[in-house]
Amino acid sequence: MTRASSMSRSPSTTRSPRSSTRRAALPVAGLLTAALLLTGCTGGGGADDDATSGATGSASTAPDAGTGPSTGSDDAWAAWDAALADVDGSPARWLAVGDSITEGQGASSVGSRWVDLTRDALRAAHPVDGVPGGVGYRPAVFATYGPDSPWGDWATDRQGGVDLDGTSPALGFRSLELEPGARVSWPVTGTDVDLWWAGGGGSFTWDVDGTQQGRVDTGDSAASSSVTPVGGLDSGPHTVTVTVAADDRSDEPVVLHGLAAFDGDRERGVTLYDSARSGATTGTFTDDLAGWLEAVAAAEPDVVTITLGANDLRGSSPEEFADGYRDVVEGLQALDAPPTVVVVDEFPVAAGLADTGKAPIADYAAALDEVVDETGVVSVSLGDALASSGTTDLRSLLSSDGLHPNDAGQRAIAAFMTGVLAR
Repeated sequence: MTRASSMSRSPSTTRSPRSSTRRAALPVAGLLTAALLLTGCTGGGGADDDATSGATGSASTAPDAGTGPSTGSDDAWAAWDAALADVDGSPARWLAVGDSITEGQGASSVGSRWVDLTRDALRAAHPVDGVPGGVGYRPAVFATYGPDSPWGDWATDRQGGVDLDGTSPALGFRSLELEPGARVSWPVTGTDVDLWWAGGGGSFTWDVDGTQQGRVDTGDSAASSSVTPVGGLDSGPHTVTVTVAADDRSDEPVVLHGLAAFDGDRERGVTLYDSARSGATTGTFTDDLAGWLEAVAAAEPDVVTITLGANDLRGSSPEEFADGYRDVVEGLQALDAPPTVVVVDEFPVAAGLADTGKAPIADYAAALDEVVDETGVVSVSLGDALASSGTTDLRSLLSSDGLHPNDAGQRAIAAFMTGVLAR
């Protein structure tokens, strides 16, 4: 078990960077009149209490790989296609960027989110013998909330001074600050764990199942995102605990970004990195774009999906929204080994927000289309995801707030995105 400070990405000889080419945009399938509001707000009625009535299947069952429509030339898919082709020998890493739709607000459990279901379906479509796969990267704390999604704080034990941190450039800008004397434990399952933390703070020790394994002085690193790998664990459940000594004399707290759990998939197989936050806008990521891109580079993604936009309606003009979105995309394209970038257009399912923006929602959708055309990324539509669900009562896809996808809605999105990403 060793410690690594920051991780940077260098070009891979086995994964081809994508080029900027694109086919015509998909037709918009604006069939959902109830808005899927992508904010971190609480409450808000709308859907019937039994919003999942008529839904079939288990929330924990991964969907079959389908055929989701997408735009983008073969070159635009090159990085992801190369990763999937070599999944037996190298990891195929998916980074999911977004707001509450991607973070999973409305899902009854973290495992019933569309990103988790899609990850499992991708593994079924591209199996690797002897590699069950772990959950991948998850933040130290989620930004979801009850009553529909009360699983945001997934730590099993928390003691001392522990505060939320939404400014440190973690993958999804969701971190915990640990003061001297603080301790936090999380449940993980698998053979390996990565601890993600920010440099410039105090020291912490970490243990697995009560046995201390190592000590990290975050002050030794100036990197905004650093990773400490933990290996050699028996496959199965474990408890990882991070402790800051009561006599730690640093002027700054320890900032823990999150944990990545692997179950045989550190070096091969499909892996998911969660970079979403409820309430996120493009500005969430561009306010410290360099720091966020440093975290992205540490994840080494082969494909990045981006689901942003609806929250920008109330605070940005279409031009400001486009500028921020373009900065995110071009930042990803400027990485040493650029990933495939897939824009997931959420405006077709945000009709209920039409009167909340600084301009008509069609202007924001047009601005996003311009960014897609200019940058040559792949583009798909969430409207098509819900239209292909086969559900006539679209309210049955919404949680009790009438805004976010419930478990049935998560499955509908997962089935669509599996078709897009399974290739």
